[in-house]
Amino acid sequence: MAVMAQGIWYPDKVAADLVAEDQFALPTVAEAGRYHLYMSYACPFAHRPYLVIRYLGLEEAITVSSVAAERFEAGWQFDDAHPDPLDGMSHLAERYLQAKPTYTGSVTVPVLWDKQAHTIRGNDSSALAMMLATDWLPLARYPVALVPAQQCKAIEAMNLWLHQNVNRKVYHVGFATDQQAYDAASDTLFSALAQLDRRLGESRYLHGDRITLSDLFLLPTLVRFEAVYALHFKANRQPLSAFTRLYRYMLDLISIERIGQTIDIEYMKQHYYVSHRHLNPYGIVPAGPELSWWPSHSGEQP
Repeated sequence: MAVMAQGIWYPDKVAADLVAEDQFALPTVAEAGRYHLYMSYACPFAHRPYLVIRYLGLEEAITVSSVAAERFEAGWQFDDAHPDPLDGMSHLAERYLQAKPTYTGSVTVPVLWDKQAHTIRGNDSSALAMMLATDWLPLARYPVALVPAQQCKAIEAMNLWLHQNVNRKVYHVGFATDQQAYDAASDTLFSALAQLDRRLGESRYLHGDRITLSDLFLLPTLVRFEAVYALHFKANRQPLSAFTRLYRYMLDLISIERIGQTIDIEYMKQHYYVSHRHLNPYGIVPAGPELSWWPSHSGEQP
C-alpha cells in the first residue's frame, strides 16, 4: 500500500519503509455537527466505526460518506457515485495534506474530519469505534451500551484478539507470497474461527446475550468471507457455513436493519477484484457467488 513521506506520495513504498508515522489526536469532546467520517464500504476496518454510528443512531450527530470503490496507485479517491461532500476533493490524500502538509504515513480510511478546525481527528478504526461507542453515547438515538463498564477489559482484550487472529489474519492469508506463510496464516485464521464457533455455542453474542463492540469488530470480516475472502484471498480451507453457530450469529446480526444496511456486497467485490491487481491482474469481477442472505439489504448509502 502506498504511503506519504513528508507530504510526498510514494506509490511503491509501504508503512514498514517509514521510520515513524504521524498520529492524529481524537476529539476530547463529542460535538454534534462538527465532524465528518470518511469510510469505505469495502474496508472491514472502516466498517467498524460506521457500524457504531448506524447501530447507535449517530447519523444526525456525525455525517458519513464513502470513498470510491476502486483504489489505484494514487490511493483512495472520490468519483461521481461517491463524491467528497464537503469540498469536492478528488483524492483522500488531499485531506491528509490539508491536515498536515508534511504528513508521513499511510493514507487510510476511516478518517474523522474536523469541519471546524479543518484537520483530522483520528484515523485509527479501533480507537474511533471505541470513542463513538462510549464518549458519543449521550448523542445517540439508540443509546445501547456497547462497552458496559463491567465488561470493558474483556471487550478490549477480545477486540485485540479478533484483530490479530481474524480481521488482519485473513489479509495475511490473501497476501501471502509463499506457501509457508500462507499455510501458517490459514492455520491461525481457521483455528480462530473454530474457537469462535465453540464460544457462540455458549452464548448468543461474544460477551453474552447482548451485542457489544466486539460483535461489531467481528462482523465486518464475516460478511466479506463468502463474497471475497474465500475466493480472492484463498481463505477456503472450510466454507464459513461449516461453522454453524458462527454462521447463525452472522445472519442474526445482519437481520438487524441498522446493521444490515451498512453492507454493500457489490461495492466490496468491485473494490477487491479491481483494486488488487497483484492478485487479479485483469480486474475481472466474478458474477458470484450467490448468497442466500443477499440482497436482503441494498447497501443503503449514508
